[in-house]
Amino acid sequence: MKIAVIGGGMTGLTAAYELTQRGHAVTLFEKEKTLGGLAAGFKQPGWNWHLEGAYHHLFTNDHAIIELINELGITDKLIVKRPITGTYWQGKSYHLDSPSSLLAFPGLSHGDKLRTGLLLGALKINPFWKPLESITAKKLFVTVGGNHAWETLWEPLMIGKFGNFAETIAASWLWARIKKRTPSLCYIAGGFHTLIDALAKSITKNGGKILTSTAVSSIQTLPFDKILITVPTPIALKLIPNLSLTIPHLHAQTLILETKEPILKDTYWLNITDRSFPFLAVVAHTNFMDKKHYGGNHLTYFGNYLPEGHPYLFMTKEQLLKIFLPFIKHVSLHSPFSILHSYLFNGPFAQPVHQLHYSKIAPKLETPIPGVYLANLDSIYPWDRGTNYAVELGKQAALAIA
Repeated sequence: MKIAVIGGGMTGLTAAYELTQRGHAVTLFEKEKTLGGLAAGFKQPGWNWHLEGAYHHLFTNDHAIIELINELGITDKLIVKRPITGTYWQGKSYHLDSPSSLLAFPGLSHGDKLRTGLLLGALKINPFWKPLESITAKKLFVTVGGNHAWETLWEPLMIGKFGNFAETIAASWLWARIKKRTPSLCYIAGGFHTLIDALAKSITKNGGKILTSTAVSSIQTLPFDKILITVPTPIALKLIPNLSLTIPHLHAQTLILETKEPILKDTYWLNITDRSFPFLAVVAHTNFMDKKHYGGNHLTYFGNYLPEGHPYLFMTKEQLLKIFLPFIKHVSLHSPFSILHSYLFNGPFAQPVHQLHYSKIAPKLETPIPGVYLANLDSIYPWDRGTNYAVELGKQAALAIA
């Protein structure tokens, strides 16, 4: 069959790879000049690795993408480490990524810690997410973990990520966040670009075509037997006008600072519970991967999820940095620190909002148009967005189409 894949993110690339492996004639269309979607990276002079525009890592149980890495023959590129995750609370950073660190956290009473630990443990071992679609994350946490723990640890992060949607998020989303997390994390030597490049080369070797800087504005005249659309739902709706989907989305935004000195001492991921801060998370990439791969400099992300129309989405990196800098100094190890370069990335419609009974409204693979399929990150419920699920979805889409 002649098959068109629209969108060169991880779902589209995986589907194209799987379909060409089966002998189908695939053409992949990507409007950007680079492949990878939200996992796309960039490389500066003096660096020997790429860096993703949005922070990326894998969990050790991300089986779909790890299997793909093995299949592509780049298993030796997989790096496993246990970095530190922390929480910024009342002006200080605390190590908070294990039962022992929870017990040492001063913001909760012994009873709060016990109830929180019981809730997190129950979510970890519970295999059933479907019933949790019927209640909110807030109700579950307050009922089991207690109101004080909710207000101290989780509510500020939920508001920081979901804004006005915070109290409407389904408990199944919280289940997925806890269920999947592993203490050790994985990264790919050279950045996720290594995987993206291996996929692209395999697609081409199998006879597929990849057309970058090529936007598709209509599918009506595409000369293909079947079409797989992998772009975000709001963009897909322009290609499939008779498709009715109303899923709220948030835009991902990262400001990356390249500095001479480390901004965080040893923490990789720092959650910010102080909602006076203009960002949600600080991710010190070079506290995870060695700075030698990036010219000996330190790289730190400042991440946000923003609703459409938010002022930050229209700002330059200089304007954002002016707002962020006083708050960065609060969490920094070195102040002042030398900023060598800054980079700004926006990911439109990156985060679908999982509200009650989300699975009933999530997009299905088959669309009302025969031979036209839709597979994007809105379809991976109950899991949160991630490259592992994008790969898994790409494989499922390819199997259904083939």
